[in-house]
Amino acid sequence: MTVHPNTPKPWSVAERFLFRVAGCFFLTMCIPLSWNYYRHLFLLDWSNLNYRDITNLGRFSPNLLNIQTESGRWGFASYSDWGIILLGSLIGAALWSLADRRQSYHKLYYWLRVIVRYRIAIGMIEFGFVKVFLIQMPFPPIATLHINFGDFTAQKLYWLSVGIVPSYQVFLGLVEVTAGFLLFFRKTAFLGAFLTLCASANIVYINHAYDGGVHVYSAYFVLLALFLLWRDIPRIGKLLVYEQDITPLNYYPKYSGIIQKTMRVLTKSMFILVFVVLLAILHWRNYNSVNRNMKLPVEPGLAETAGYYEVTAFNWKGSFIPPSPFDSIRWQDAIFETYSTLSFKINQPIPINLSNGVPRNNGLLSDWEFSGRGGGRRFYYYEVDTIENVLQLQDKQQLTSPPSIYLAYEHPNDSTIVLRNKSANSDLRYIQLTKIFKRYPLIEKDDY
Repeated sequence: MTVHPNTPKPWSVAERFLFRVAGCFFLTMCIPLSWNYYRHLFLLDWSNLNYRDITNLGRFSPNLLNIQTESGRWGFASYSDWGIILLGSLIGAALWSLADRRQSYHKLYYWLRVIVRYRIAIGMIEFGFVKVFLIQMPFPPIATLHINFGDFTAQKLYWLSVGIVPSYQVFLGLVEVTAGFLLFFRKTAFLGAFLTLCASANIVYINHAYDGGVHVYSAYFVLLALFLLWRDIPRIGKLLVYEQDITPLNYYPKYSGIIQKTMRVLTKSMFILVFVVLLAILHWRNYNSVNRNMKLPVEPGLAETAGYYEVTAFNWKGSFIPPSPFDSIRWQDAIFETYSTLSFKINQPIPINLSNGVPRNNGLLSDWEFSGRGGGRRFYYYEVDTIENVLQLQDKQQLTSPPSIYLAYEHPNDSTIVLRNKSANSDLRYIQLTKIFKRYPLIEKDDY
């Protein structure tokens, strides 16, 4: 490789030291530090990939401390890893300065920018695809529409506000995917970094405002994008504000040999093939799969039962309990989703799950339905035995003992469901549910 004719002038002492700090800092930020990452990479079954296999390769950031406080989860203490890395980078830069007397680092600076570009690219692309294929923020199910507004966490409310507009979520994802793709190419790197800055900064302040859990990861991309942009921002200011002519002087490697040219093309092509083409194919296959990885269950529920039900009869230990919003045992209502979840509300406090939900291919393990909300609603995954007419219910929140109960069901008409206990270790005896035929403007908006 040779130096581009427009080579910038030698660097000052301060510039050399700042580069050494930046080099140590951004290399640490961009290179996976966890052994689990490399174990996942080396154990991948490339003949049987899931989209999450590739997603996990692009989703990493330094994680040195876990501070179990409010500030550690949502506040400024959650950025403590960056401070530790910066301190280590200052020490490393000082030792580097003692051993290295070079007058400039044009070549190293170029390659540092390449590493940062590609790190942002793969991260933004995988981050964007989960929005494009409507995985990150699902459309709210029926139970969500029956939870009081004040029982939601602020973060859940925001995610639901995006989930109810799928086209907007897809648009956000396309912006992120486009930003990442542009960063694979040197000529469009500025546009990619600028889009990354705009998209990620939006996520940062939203997560701080709504107590979300993605502020550090999104701020991570803001920081990397600013590193790519800072060299060009003064030039653009001179051009647009002061209307001065600008002649950028940058170092670019010139690939003269066939091996160098081939390696450059193969490396770039490999990243694009894996993190754009292959990841898009895996997402599309998952989206159209029967057993797809989503945040909401995909297993079909009991046929022709989806809806909201009033509990008209409830027998506990052989006694019928009358309706009361203050009773801690009696179900206040019940909801069958279109998929295999039955939920009911009771007057008992329930710990709030603060996670954002993880895509699962098993409805029993999905936690999006009950995360980020209170209000006493219990969520059960069920399997249907259509021969014996039995539902096997399993507590998704692991709040009851035993976590699994068997209920024989009768569905005499389209508005009534009768459930009878078949578990010897349960005090529940009999429940009669009457369907309340409700219309939901959010779901049936085209009919209003």
